[in-house]
Amino acid sequence: MESDSGGLIRLEKGQAGQAGEVLARAFNDDPALIRFVTEPRKRVELLRSMFRMVLYHAVRHGEVYAVSPNMEGIAIWLPSGVSDIGFWEMLRGGGLTLLFKGGREFLSKMKQDEDFAHQLRRRLAPTPHWYLAVLGVAPQSQGKGCASRLLKPMLARLDAEKLPAYLETSTEEYVALYRHFGFKLLQEAVMPGSGTKMWVMLRQND
Repeated sequence: MESDSGGLIRLEKGQAGQAGEVLARAFNDDPALIRFVTEPRKRVELLRSMFRMVLYHAVRHGEVYAVSPNMEGIAIWLPSGVSDIGFWEMLRGGGLTLLFKGGREFLSKMKQDEDFAHQLRRRLAPTPHWYLAVLGVAPQSQGKGCASRLLKPMLARLDAEKLPAYLETSTEEYVALYRHFGFKLLQEAVMPGSGTKMWVMLRQND
């Protein structure tokens, strides 16, 4: 674990389990995920496995930050050009557990949505950028400025480097939050696997 700009903590592989637990609780009411799995307890279990897999990938290929060692909020950033999670990396990160718990239909729908999002990103943000893959705050810490603390240092760095930031959200109320930080809405889309709306946003540095 190491401190980074803005007082954030940059996470390492060994912290993926704790971080995955925080993100599972943060996203338990996400509209896209509710459609995938309606039963709350099962949804949390699946989310733990899914986020642990994403975190292993992100720690290796991108940057993962928490607001403090208690991990009240977590942001996952990936540079453009990073390849998708490979088969062996998926297995090492918990993909097999995800398959057993969610079944083939769950993984198929999830992959369908992810492929759709990747295609949009390649089309709408073809130049070098950083992708805000995940921004999650534990339920008990929401409304206390954690999202702002997670965003500001990286956005300041991207301003200095003249690089854009890209994100997607399936929660409409977050669109206003991201607009506050300079993101502009590029497109509204419907994800084919879950049938959920998705808002695609970009923060330019011209």
